Amino acid sequence: MKRLEKCCCCASTRTGTLITATLGIILSIITIITVWVVNKHDVSFRTFIFAEDFDKKLAALDIPRIILTINLCFTILICLLLIVAVQKRRSWLMLPWVVLGIVLAIGLLISVIHTAITYYLDGQDHVILATIILIGGLLYLCLYLYLWAVVFSHYLDVRDEEERGRYSKAPYKR
Repeated sequence: MKRLEKCCCCASTRTGTLITATLGIILSIITIITVWVVNKHDVSFRTFIFAEDFDKKLAALDIPRIILTINLCFTILICLLLIVAVQKRRSWLMLPWVVLGIVLAIGLLISVIHTAITYYLDGQDHVILATIILIGGLLYLCLYLYLWAVVFSHYLDVRDEEERGRYSKAPYKR
């Protein structure tokens, strides 16, 4: 993979990485607030339940909301770890974000395709909504992958710097 030199043609990959981590924290906090403030009758959170005799009282405990909140708290933690890694120039502290980022990108792709197909199969009333979800989700995925590439490029730069020593010159290119 070719390394990016800059983020958005003007900022360094270091700055882009800090912006990406900050955006991750802000969006996670907004999502947590939205999940718990929005009336649960207005928005339905679906989950797969495999137990045959699942207690209805247990279902009322908002299990999908709790799971989503826990996941978002871990996202905030990993984004904070990314900020510390950039400040301290430690590649191994960036690694959790890099790995989580690619896993989330794969999950996002599957989710967008599944949701769009579900709406397409629901009938003619949902074709426009399905198309909007598909196009919007794929555009969001492209932006997400670009930001991931910025962070990954900075990770590689820091890792290479650690391997050759912080103050030594760049290796001679043949």
